Amino acid sequence: MSLDSILPARLALIGGEEFADGFDDVHAELLAGLNGRRRVVFLPTCAADDGPEAIDYWCDLARNKLSALGASVETPRVLDVASANDERYAQPIAEADWVYFGGGYPHVAMRILPNTRVMDALKAARARGALVSGSSGGAMLMCARSFVITPEHAAGIGQYWQSGVPDDWDPPLLPPLDGLGWIPRSVCAPHFNRRLLPKKWLAGEGLPDGFTLIGIDEQTALVSRGDQGWGVRGRGAVTIVRKGLEPVIYQTGEQVVLS
Repeated sequence: MSLDSILPARLALIGGEEFADGFDDVHAELLAGLNGRRRVVFLPTCAADDGPEAIDYWCDLARNKLSALGASVETPRVLDVASANDERYAQPIAEADWVYFGGGYPHVAMRILPNTRVMDALKAARARGALVSGSSGGAMLMCARSFVITPEHAAGIGQYWQSGVPDDWDPPLLPPLDGLGWIPRSVCAPHFNRRLLPKKWLAGEGLPDGFTLIGIDEQTALVSRGDQGWGVRGRGAVTIVRKGLEPVIYQTGEQVVLS
C-alpha cells in the first residue's frame, strides 16, 4: 500500500516561519477550506520545555495572526500529562474545526500526548474531518518517525542556522522516535531550505528501510487534498528523499508523490 493511498481528509505540514510576513495567504486558504467553520485550537505542546514566556509568545502570536483572518482561536496550555488529561482542554480540541500544533520538539509532545484525553480528542477531531496542521516540530510530530534532536544537535543547528551545515558535519544519529503516525513510513525535515541536515541524511542513509523523508521549506505547506493527493502551498518547495534515489523537488502548486 502506498503513502498516497492513505490520505487524511485534512492535514497540513508546514516547514516553519508560519507566522512571519508572507504566509497569511496560505493560512487564509486553509481557513477557507473549512467551509465557514472558524474554530481554531493552537497547541504549544511541542514547546512545553521552552518556558512560560516562550509559550505565551507563540500562543499570543497564533491568536493574533489567525484571528485577523476571521478565526476564533483558543490556545489551551497542554504542557504536561496532567493538562493533557484535563477535560477543559480536551473538549475544545474535540470540537475544533482546525487543530494547529506549533513548533518545538516532537519528542516533547510524544512524552505528553499518548493515552490522554487530549489524544482521544485529537482522534475524534480527525474522525469528523477537522483540519490538523503542524509547523516545524509540529510537522515532525505527525509523521511515523522523527529524528531526535539532542541538545548537542540543537546547538549545532543554532550554529549553522544562517549558513547551512558544512560537508563534514556528522552529529550522532539516535534511533528515530515514534511519532503520531498520521503519514505512514515517513519522516519530516522542516526548515529544509536552510540545509541543516548532515549530507548523509540527505542521501537517505538515516532513514529506516522503506521510509520517505519529507523536506519542507520555511513558509511552505504540504497539504493533503483528499482523493486528489498532496499539494504544495506557500513560498518554497517540498523535497522527497528516498534511500538510494535522487531527491525529487516539488514547487508550490504542484502535486506531490509521496510513494
